[in-house]
Amino acid sequence: MDCNEVLEQLAEYLDEDARKDLCRAIEQHLGQCRDCHLYVDSLRKTIVLYQSDRAVEIPAAVTARLEAALAKAYREEPRRAD
Repeated sequence: MDCNEVLEQLAEYLDEDARKDLCRAIEQHLGQCRDCHLYVDSLRKTIVLYQSDRAVEIPAAVTARLEAALAKAYREEPRRAD
C-alpha cells in the first residue's frame, strides 16, 4: 500500500466499522511511513478536538508564534491592485 492508497482509505480506516484487512494494511503502512503516520495522528487529534465539548486553551507561546508567522506572511504577500 502506498501513500495515495492510504489517503484514499482514511475515512474508512478511521470509521470504527472499517474492514479489519484494510486496518491491518493501513497500520502496516503507517508503521513504515512517518509522513502518513503524522498525518493520521493529526487527523485523529483534530477529530477528537472537534467532537469534544470542552474548550481547548492554546498556550500563550503558541499563540504568539502563530501571530508572528501570520504577520510575517502578510507582510511578504504581494499586494494586489484592486
